[in-house]
Amino acid sequence: MTMIIPALIGGVKAASAGLTAATGLSASTLLSGVATAGGVLAAMGAGRAQAESYKAQAFTTDMEAENEKVAGLQRTTAMKRELARILGENDVNYAAAGIDLSGGVAKEARDTAEARAAQEINIDRSMTDAKRGMLRANAASYRRMARQAKTTGFLNAISAAGEGLSGMAR
Repeated sequence: MTMIIPALIGGVKAASAGLTAATGLSASTLLSGVATAGGVLAAMGAGRAQAESYKAQAFTTDMEAENEKVAGLQRTTAMKRELARILGENDVNYAAAGIDLSGGVAKEARDTAEARAAQEINIDRSMTDAKRGMLRANAASYRRMARQAKTTGFLNAISAAGEGLSGMAR
């Protein structure tokens, strides 16, 4: 065993010397080059991975905006349904009391209820539009961050390559 290790070390030294003589490169220079290539690939991979994460967040945020649109339509439908129910009950009550539905108190109550419902629906639509706008802006920001992450990964790869090459030149 004690004779094998020196023989291995001698073989490695001989191979290294042969490599240096043949190519002008030392084993440490080659290892440094491999490490530099690994660093370049890792930097680019990290940039791509971060970009994909941001793209996924943008997609999720876009879906939230669409869900908010649907929820807003459902709320509007529910408000209109409730208005129709209330107007129907009022009409039945006024008719049962013998009050003319086409004018006077009954018409005034109907107009007031419709105006109030229209105002609530408009407020809800405005809030829905504002929330959807905010979500779309967030999604756009995520997409912009994805592009920046890819660019940063590329620039980090160039930096790693430069540092590796400058280290190999020494």
